[in-house]
Amino acid sequence: MVIAYLRVGTSNERFLEEQKDEIKRYALDHNMNVDKWVTDVIAGKERGIGHNLAMVLDCMQEGDKLVLSDISRLGRTLSEVMRIMRRCMEKGVQIYSIKDRYALDNTLDLSVMGYVFKLVREIEHSLMSTCSKESLRCKKSVSPLGRPKGSTAKQSFLDANKEEVISMLERGNTVFEICKRFNVSRNTYYAFKRNYGL
Repeated sequence: MVIAYLRVGTSNERFLEEQKDEIKRYALDHNMNVDKWVTDVIAGKERGIGHNLAMVLDCMQEGDKLVLSDISRLGRTLSEVMRIMRRCMEKGVQIYSIKDRYALDNTLDLSVMGYVFKLVREIEHSLMSTCSKESLRCKKSVSPLGRPKGSTAKQSFLDANKEEVISMLERGNTVFEICKRFNVSRNTYYAFKRNYGL
């Protein structure tokens, strides 16, 4: 039996379709027929194995396949991921992680499994990276990050202190000194200079 597993946070449910498309392409390329789609939507920083995945793992048998878009779908922490991977290995369930290109299947022997657990650092990095990217993607979908484009808050601060800026320029102060004095970026300073033809 081939199980396709999808997992997202409640704030990023659109990511489900991306995972599903990836798995469909992978299954097609590897002549796999997905027998069951399992989805867990995890609330906030909820930890532990997804409820639906836990139920499916209980039923899976030796030779069954678990396909997922990337290994971080198994859990939020490295220990969660390793616990699930170990459980699958003990049951003889094969894991295929598409983005990471991990194939933990019957082509591996026990000596190779030592290598698999050396991948722990790589997986941990992947987990942190994926969580950060998902969080940023979610925040970007709600509103743009950073100061709004074309914001004039700092620019108007320089405008209000125009005389002092001109005085500093005449005294020979550097761009760095002026920017530091008014706590503005070089881009803001140069925009100010353009506006006044300085």
